Amino acid sequence: MRTDSCEIKVRGMLCRSCTDEIAGLLLRTKGVVKASVSYRKAMAQIDYDPALTSPDALEKRIKSLGYETGERNLAERWLDFGCLGLAVLLAWLLFLFGGASPEIGSGSFSALFLVGLTTSPHCLGMCGGIMLSACSGREGRKAQLGSALGYNGGRTLSYTLLGAAFGALGTVLSYTLSVKSMLFTMLGLAVLLLGLNMWGLLPALPALPDTQGSACRLPEKIKRQGPLFVGLLTGLMPCGALYAAWLCAMSSGNAGKGALLMLSFALGTAPLMLLFASLGALMPRSWTKYLRKLGAVLVTAMGVKMLIAGLLLLRG
Repeated sequence: MRTDSCEIKVRGMLCRSCTDEIAGLLLRTKGVVKASVSYRKAMAQIDYDPALTSPDALEKRIKSLGYETGERNLAERWLDFGCLGLAVLLAWLLFLFGGASPEIGSGSFSALFLVGLTTSPHCLGMCGGIMLSACSGREGRKAQLGSALGYNGGRTLSYTLLGAAFGALGTVLSYTLSVKSMLFTMLGLAVLLLGLNMWGLLPALPALPDTQGSACRLPEKIKRQGPLFVGLLTGLMPCGALYAAWLCAMSSGNAGKGALLMLSFALGTAPLMLLFASLGALMPRSWTKYLRKLGAVLVTAMGVKMLIAGLLLLRG
């Protein structure tokens, strides 16, 4: 089989999820052997069988998702600069109103609530589809909202129990100020990388799990257990912000305080999840990428704040 290669400039991408969406569609196209999409370069690189498809046909496939082809215009370039400026401004506001390093380092409940609130768009991208799938089949807005409350209740319970476990684990560990500084600096770096990866600015990192796209394939055996049970299970999903909260709970050195810290984090993530459960069915699909872009900005800002906060712990 002979293969040709082509590069197609793509306009309208806002974050990493856009590149994954386009690449997934191309790879499902008959005749495409390999496809990769870069947000930073605004480009799709495709290896294809010329007997089965062509660059013009591939452009039409990309346009079918609502994207345009051709050089990125000036407005799209300025959008990224504006979002980066917004991330810096938000990081400064988080310092101004959310406190600096001693607050997080000492295990502040308000700080963990703030972390949960600002990283909740990421939670929505990871778990939003699973929540809607777990709540499907309920007739009426009240029934759907009740199911969403059950799902988030299970997730909150799972977070709280894990917080107690990590807090208990922290009783056998000792933390000097320098160790705390190192931990929270690393956590801030992890959250920052998570935000930049969501944005699409770190193409070398693997894509995040597409749980929103695969939620419809949630096993029926699990769905039949009810939203509360599904919420308990998704409390164990891999997540950089969640790992950061676990270490905050562990650094408290107390099971009860660790549980309350994780409860604060869970409550911070809940408002956006419940709003999505109420309005998700009414939200146009085209809005999803804007929500994810906002999530990338918020997570990036929180990562910058946590990274600098960890370094500032050394000031005592």
